[in-house]
Amino acid sequence: MAREVERQGSTDEGGLRRAPAWWPVLRVVLLALWIVWAASSWWSAPRQANTTRARADLAAGRTVSYQWAAGWDTTGHWSWTDDRTLRLTGRSGPLFVWRTGDWRVHYTEFDRGSTAPGSPGSFDAAQYSSAEAAAFDQLLQSADLDRRWQSVDPPPPLGNLAALLMLGILTVLVLGPAPARGTRWFWFWALTGVPFGLGLIWWLARERPWHPAEPPPPNPVGRDTRHRWYVGLLVGVATSIAASVLLYGLRQVLGDGYVPHGAGG
Repeated sequence: MAREVERQGSTDEGGLRRAPAWWPVLRVVLLALWIVWAASSWWSAPRQANTTRARADLAAGRTVSYQWAAGWDTTGHWSWTDDRTLRLTGRSGPLFVWRTGDWRVHYTEFDRGSTAPGSPGSFDAAQYSSAEAAAFDQLLQSADLDRRWQSVDPPPPLGNLAALLMLGILTVLVLGPAPARGTRWFWFWALTGVPFGLGLIWWLARERPWHPAEPPPPNPVGRDTRHRWYVGLLVGVATSIAASVLLYGLRQVLGDGYVPHGAGG
């Protein structure tokens, strides 16, 4: 009887793995979503510019959305990206962030060594960080921009890609066949901890239901020999540290035009 139950379970599980109409298609969909998410987050990640670029984009009508802030705050947790968020104080400036019609995002500071003319002699310090920021804000108001988006955040379809990816991953991880190379908790921590979603590529390439592998048998003392949750956690932490060091070096060499902060956020 035990052998019949074991054979039946293996047959059910094997049938799930062999279903050509669902598992291969779902793998392609998840991979395509990751590619779109990675490309769009790199394209729209904020890149540093100067005040001349900000004025030129505004004068040419390329600026479609903007936001004032006091500076950047970097999230302290480890995740897919080195996310940065805007620090708001209620005043306009000194940091100015704007989005152009091609969904590129740039930022600059208006009171850091600029010699641009046109700054008013006096300004409301409670409303603006500097006279230069006040002067540029007057240009923004007179431009009467079409505020189709109230901030520089990406549109909902792109902004929700990461959540959609994670929902699909968790659905397969929880409802799919038992993983063969690591426990479900191992893959949860590896998938959420490895930067830029690269854990997803590892999972799609090596783990069931994508890879026709069976879970290894227990060791002689009955212990599960698959990778455990703490291994996935350590993999996530180690790869995040390594990625941070690598990105810092590449950013120093190539600049944030090619290696922007927050790409993949």
